[in-house]
Amino acid sequence: MANKIIVCQTGSRHRYMIPQVLERNGMLHGLYTDTTAESFIGKCARLLSALKINNSTLTRLCKRQPCLPKEKTYTTDILFLRKRVARIIKRGDSLKKRYIHYTGFADKCIKWGVGDADCIYNMYIENYDFLVYAKSKGLKIVVDIYETPMTYKYLIEEIKNNPEYNIFNKQIEQYKYSHEVRMHYMENILKLANYYTIPSQFVIKSMTEFKNFDRNKVLFLPYGSSIVSGKYKYKPIRHRLIWVGNDPVRKGLLYCAKAADILKQEYPDLDFRVIGVVNDELKNADAFKNLNFIGVLNKEQLMEEYRSAEAYVFPTLFEGFAGTVIEAASCGCPIITTECAGTNIGEFPAIYIPQKNTDSIVQSVRYLFEDSQRRDKLSMEVYEYSTKLKPEIYEKRLVEYFKNI
Repeated sequence: MANKIIVCQTGSRHRYMIPQVLERNGMLHGLYTDTTAESFIGKCARLLSALKINNSTLTRLCKRQPCLPKEKTYTTDILFLRKRVARIIKRGDSLKKRYIHYTGFADKCIKWGVGDADCIYNMYIENYDFLVYAKSKGLKIVVDIYETPMTYKYLIEEIKNNPEYNIFNKQIEQYKYSHEVRMHYMENILKLANYYTIPSQFVIKSMTEFKNFDRNKVLFLPYGSSIVSGKYKYKPIRHRLIWVGNDPVRKGLLYCAKAADILKQEYPDLDFRVIGVVNDELKNADAFKNLNFIGVLNKEQLMEEYRSAEAYVFPTLFEGFAGTVIEAASCGCPIITTECAGTNIGEFPAIYIPQKNTDSIVQSVRYLFEDSQRRDKLSMEVYEYSTKLKPEIYEKRLVEYFKNI
């Protein structure tokens, strides 16, 4: 049984849902993380934001709020700073980049120590040196493998194959580096871990190519929704669609834009709304002219967007288990997505389309626009299914896993 757990994660994974769950159940020893809204750089970001100085990085940092006791929240800005140093080191020094980017957070975690903790819950392959240290101290290691390891390789191919994404060419080097890091550490992490939590069969399938992947270590754990919608209140506005996310390449925004160009000719009042942080250059690019960029919304505003759309169009290319799909479902919004969203195709009610297929998006949207009864039927089906993925069900399953390892 593990009941004093250190959660190690960089970024705000699922809005810090995992450490919050463990804290509520008296099982959290501490959260070890990087920059938050309360760290030095986070406070600077909040100050700049208050002065109306905004960009996507500042927006993300201001939203990183773990909402945990201060004595259990350990933060460091070293990773934020070292990432920026790594970007100025040339390609030929990839091993040096890997060291600069990767060991800073692990070194800090080792300095914080493990106290009387009995388990580490680590996000993916980050923090390997600390995991080795913790294992040597007798702690169990659980790793959350939340997406396919080949994600960055596929992102590079997508950018290179689509001139509409030329504005992201500068990110190719960063993606290459991220892919190198994953491939460098993955086999060792798989061997070191006592267990892996994996959110979907799609991810499990992608892991089978790694020789150290052990199916006997898998704890199958689909994520719960981070939005609790409550009563069914779906009231769609005609010809309104939405897409939600912060990564347009990975989540297939280009194919939404191409579909919007076609649909706009048939439905002049089409309102295809894009929610989230999106690059300003992309917003102004001609290829995306028929999308309506709304920006970042709070939870209540986001729920209203889901409830008022005829469909959530999410032609994602690579996910582990897309949280926004579950959010949309909990609000009764019909969903058009790919098998890569991580949902169980045999059970989860949605319209499934092939990857990178604009025509399939157009046909699926027409199907819902032209038959409101079918649209409303799908809305009710997905809403009812979402009750199986309520946060409390995820919480119960996560806690039970830790009680039994």
